Amino acid sequence: MVATSRLAVLLLVLPFHPATATAATSMVERFDAAVARLPPEDAPADDGPARARRSAADVVVERRLNIEVDFPGDVHGAMYGGFLHGEAAVFTRSGHHLDATVMRDGDTRVMSFDEPGNGGAQADPVSAGTGAEAMRVRRSVSPGHFEDPAAYSLHFYFFKHDDLVDSNVRVLHARYVAWWMADMATHVLPVDRFRASYAERVRWLTSMPYGDAHSLDVFERTLKAMDHTYGFDMDRTYKRKFVLLTAGRPMPGTSGVAFEGGNEAIASIAGRTRIVAHEIGHMLGAAHLNAETRGWWGCETNMLSISSTVRSDCLEYSAANQRAMRSYMRHGPDTLAPRKMVDAPSPK
Repeated sequence: MVATSRLAVLLLVLPFHPATATAATSMVERFDAAVARLPPEDAPADDGPARARRSAADVVVERRLNIEVDFPGDVHGAMYGGFLHGEAAVFTRSGHHLDATVMRDGDTRVMSFDEPGNGGAQADPVSAGTGAEAMRVRRSVSPGHFEDPAAYSLHFYFFKHDDLVDSNVRVLHARYVAWWMADMATHVLPVDRFRASYAERVRWLTSMPYGDAHSLDVFERTLKAMDHTYGFDMDRTYKRKFVLLTAGRPMPGTSGVAFEGGNEAIASIAGRTRIVAHEIGHMLGAAHLNAETRGWWGCETNMLSISSTVRSDCLEYSAANQRAMRSYMRHGPDTLAPRKMVDAPSPK
């Protein structure tokens, strides 16, 4: 009887061993298991089972998004839409990491998880270019440019300025980029494919000075000088967009600046959560006039030019700006119109 009692106690204790529980229930493993249960892409949509699981599961993956992500160190990632602890979330799975962007109260919250045994391993930075090419001043695409609308897919290049040395690239993606790219892929351009590529410590580009009225012009000229080295295809398509992420304001009095319908922008993470989405919107044909304020105490869509501290972000584009971006993707920019810098402070 004594031996039998000891065996019963042992059987009761073993399943709750801390090490066993940690290995079996890590968030990354549960997420990967949820991804494995996704139906094939060509299967008919069935939202019922996912909705039934939301209240019972801490992580629910509903769909894989048409988005690819490249992080420094040749680390590739994929993005998914779903729920985390019952809240709408966008997931980025890359390397040994899982980053969840939760949309809450008009802002985003980022939660990061690592695979067991890989606590926060950092990727190597991208190698620096020589920057030896002579700078040339020209438009992103030449006057009268025409291309097959299906020849290129949207590719966003994000360069982390050296003054963001304490900011993790993956967290920057999850905080400022992942949510609006998911919205683009789900609601604005659901049949298009997207790619986001991140780079840091790129000679000349990520160390460039900024903060005056010529910052965006300097960024464009530096990109042009390095086009041959990195194969950006800047003169071949309007579907390559380049954003310099900075800690400070790119110009006095503004958190972001972009060329309207062009390929270049600078955005400061000191601005509101929607700042990157706002400048990207300008490059894709969205405008301030088509933005919306939803209720006096409600929220502001991505393209509103003047922000209020009493309203939150809607974390989406207005219907009119969505239509404008679809038109831009079909027809491209007006390459004969004078180039316009938007969100820059007015000259005194």
